[in-house]
Amino acid sequence: MHQFEHLRLHPERPQIRQIKRAVSMLQQGLFVIVPTDTTYVIMCKPESLGAINDIRKLRQLDSGHLWSVACVDLSQAATCVCIDNKAHRVLKRCFPGAYTFILPASSSLPRRIFGKRRDVGIRMPDHPVCRMLLEEYGEILLCTTLELPGEIHAAFDPDEFVAQVKHLSCGVLDAGWGGMEPTTVVDLCDDDPVVLREGAGVWPA
Repeated sequence: MHQFEHLRLHPERPQIRQIKRAVSMLQQGLFVIVPTDTTYVIMCKPESLGAINDIRKLRQLDSGHLWSVACVDLSQAATCVCIDNKAHRVLKRCFPGAYTFILPASSSLPRRIFGKRRDVGIRMPDHPVCRMLLEEYGEILLCTTLELPGEIHAAFDPDEFVAQVKHLSCGVLDAGWGGMEPTTVVDLCDDDPVVLREGAGVWPA
C-alpha cells in the first residue's frame, strides 16, 4: 500500500512527534528524506531492500553506488568501521560536522549492499533534525545525497522535490531550504589523511 508523508518541522527545535513518525516509517522499511548540515539526504535501514531499490530508481543509481553510513556518535560508528587511535582523534575533532570520513569497513556491514568493499564513508551530520532522528532510531542508517536525475546540484527546496517523490512510499522531513554544497570527503584508511573532495567542511580541521 502506498504511504507518503510530508512532515514539516522547525529546523532548530524539531517536533518529537514528527521525528517519531519518521522513525516508524524507517522501521517499516521505507526511506526518509532528511535535512543535514550540508544537503538533504535519503536515509533507510541497511536491510530495507525495497527502500534501497526505490532510492536506486529515484536517483538512477547502479549497483556499484557507494552508500555512506549515518551515525549518531562514535560508539555507533565503531559498529560498522574500524577506528584506530589516530582516526579517533580526527573524528572526535570533526564530528558532528560536514564531513564524510572513509574508514576500513567492519565485517558487520551487509554484503548485499556493500559487496566486497574494504572501506566505507561515515557521516555524523550537525543538524538538529537529523541528529534527533538518529538518536530516536538508535542504529546506523544508509544515506545518500538527494540528487535527482538531470539536476546539477542536490535538491534543496522541499516544495519542489516533494512533487518528484510523493508517488513513492517514503517520508520527507521538511525543515525548509537545504544546502547545495556537499560534505568534505577525507580518506583515513592510511597513515596520512587524503582529501578526496573539498566541500562544506574545513580541512585541515
